Amino acid sequence: MKILFISMSPIQKGVSIGNTFLNVFEDFPDVQFFSVYTKNGYPDSSIERAFQITDKQLLKRLLHRTKTVGRTVPERDGQENAPAEDKMVTFARKKRYIPMFWAQSLLWLPPYWKSKALHTFLDEVQPDLLFTILSDSVPLNKLIWHIQGYLQKPLVVYAWDNNYTLQLGLTSPLVFLNRCINRHYMRKTVQKAEQLYVISEIQKQDYEKAFGVSCKILTKSADFSGKPPVKSKYNSPLQLVFTGNIGTNRWKSLAMIAKALERINANGVRAQLRIYTATPLTEKMHQSLHSGKNSYIMGSIPASEVPRIQSNADMLVHVEATDSKNKRAVRQSFSTKLVDYFKAARPILAVGPREVASIDHLIRNGCALTGETVEEIRQAIESVLDNPDKLNTLSEQAYACGKKNHDTAVMHHMLQTDLEKITEENNLEDITNQRGKQN
Repeated sequence: MKILFISMSPIQKGVSIGNTFLNVFEDFPDVQFFSVYTKNGYPDSSIERAFQITDKQLLKRLLHRTKTVGRTVPERDGQENAPAEDKMVTFARKKRYIPMFWAQSLLWLPPYWKSKALHTFLDEVQPDLLFTILSDSVPLNKLIWHIQGYLQKPLVVYAWDNNYTLQLGLTSPLVFLNRCINRHYMRKTVQKAEQLYVISEIQKQDYEKAFGVSCKILTKSADFSGKPPVKSKYNSPLQLVFTGNIGTNRWKSLAMIAKALERINANGVRAQLRIYTATPLTEKMHQSLHSGKNSYIMGSIPASEVPRIQSNADMLVHVEATDSKNKRAVRQSFSTKLVDYFKAARPILAVGPREVASIDHLIRNGCALTGETVEEIRQAIESVLDNPDKLNTLSEQAYACGKKNHDTAVMHHMLQTDLEKITEENNLEDITNQRGKQN
């Protein structure tokens, strides 16, 4: 089976979208990957061929500095020789000013990107299936429509961001208008799709209601075929470990854990938090999280070291921000890091709003200690201190949640069955249409 990924970012393991796409297809039998994308960079070496269309190429064509738009990407490892992102692109990505998105959409109005080079690439690849993200990018959605219309191949869409909702809180009229425009393009893309995958139960409920289509949950997966590697002995003091990004106010939830530990350790150190993160810290963040005997900033570590750090932990920490803006942003999202936590078979402490998808998932599966306030966190941690049996039970429940909801064998069977059915139905339709033309 030939699968063509259509995305903004190049499909590579170091980029969020690429990491997710490649994970759900990891060890997928008899499959070839191809890619069309619209940003700077090079794809992963697992992508056999790729085609790139960028805003810079379109601008040069508009200014008559070049006659062609788009290029077949030279073969190379996605981790090497990636060109630096343009300063203007970096500025736009960070600031996210609405007029910049509209300017980009205007840049894609002329049909220069519907180039002979693109069509030649598509003719040569001839994928069986198109696979893309549900994006609020107008140019990307237009590119998806054009490729599907040109190839007449089935489209599968995967959603994981809360980028469709109109519940934006206090926001400017421009932001609201831009969301309304983007929703039109997103709806049309979903209408063209044979299958819509989502990342969480909450998103499934929201999108089935919003789009009137049946959705299936697809997440990062792992091998849960063996016995849970429950820890045989716990440290004293108990070692809590967090690994990952602490931006978008996640650090404030970690700070609540630090305060809870300060109360717990008032008469002697019984538990400590170690935070491994590459997120740049302000002085306030550092003071809140690096508090001597209670919590420590450990800095960044290579991705290869993360499994070892998690395995050595007595308890793994998951946090979500509690402020209204960030709570809305992650309401439907599922943290792929949780699958690693389940696989590690360690007790989980989750701090954040109960109504966001990742926390809701842990609560529904009864596989974590949870809390939203310093006092709730203190009570949760103290309930398992000096109680290895309860820690073991939580470890087994975490592993069981992974086996039930995120097992690679189950996910791959569902995905393979779905995609084979979709491509077979499309091939049968093609044969029927050809016979009709002959008659």
